[in-house]
Amino acid sequence: MSKVKHLTKEQQQIEPLFNGAFTENKPIGFPSQSGTDAYSNVFYWAHLVAHETAEFPLHPHEGFEIMTFIFKGAVEHYDTVSKVYTPLNAGDVQAIQAGSGVSHSERITKGTELFQIWFDPDFSKTMTEDATYKDYESSYFHSVRDANKEILTYIGKNGSIESITEGLEIQKTTYKHGKFEEVLDPVFTYSYYLLAGELKLDGELLVKDDYYVLENASSVVFEVKDSAELFVIKTPSEVKYRRFIERY
Repeated sequence: MSKVKHLTKEQQQIEPLFNGAFTENKPIGFPSQSGTDAYSNVFYWAHLVAHETAEFPLHPHEGFEIMTFIFKGAVEHYDTVSKVYTPLNAGDVQAIQAGSGVSHSERITKGTELFQIWFDPDFSKTMTEDATYKDYESSYFHSVRDANKEILTYIGKNGSIESITEGLEIQKTTYKHGKFEEVLDPVFTYSYYLLAGELKLDGELLVKDDYYVLENASSVVFEVKDSAELFVIKTPSEVKYRRFIERY
C-alpha cells in the first residue's frame, strides 16, 4: 500500500476570487513554474464556496473534460454551444467535453458550494472533436443503501454520467458509523475528499476538506464514529496515452 499524499484544507492552494466573492481551496491547482500536482488523468480540482453572488465572465476551454458538482446553492451556466443560461441546483452535475474549443460563463449564487474538476481524456483525440455539454439533474442519480452506508455513483457501474476519460469512476459515499473495509484495485489510484464529518482512513484521521490519495492498494479501512461524507475518484495509475502535462 502506498499513500501518495494527505493534504488538509490549509495545505491546499487557497485562492480568493473577484474581491473575495468566492474562495477556492484546490487539492490540485493549475500548473505553475514550479511544476504540477496533476496525476493519472486528473488535471485540476477546486472546491469553491460563494460568499456573494457573482459571475465568472465568458472564458474559453479546449481539450479537457470538465465536471461541475453542485453540493449547495445554485449556478446558472451559459456557453457558446447552447447560447442560453441553464440553471443547475444542489445535487446536479454538469459535464463539458471541451473538444476543439468552447467558451462559457457561470453565475454563482451566494451560499453555493461546488467542485470543478478537470480530467485529461487524451488531447490527440479531443482536439479534433466538437465541444459538447450535458447537464444531469439530481434525479438522474440513484443511491444504494444499507444500515450504515449509502453510495451514490456518478460515473461507473450504475452511474449516469457519460464520460470520455479513460478508466474514470466517481462516487460519493455517506457513512453513518462503524468500521468499513473496502476492496480496491491496485492498478488504480483512489482520490478521496472528505465533504463532511471525520473518519480514519487506515488509522489516519481525516476531517472536513481533507484530501487523500492512495495507490498500489488492494483494500482500505474506514472507521467512522458519527457520520462522514466522502467523495471518491478512481483513475488508472498508468495512463496509456500522452497526457496534457507531458505534451505541452
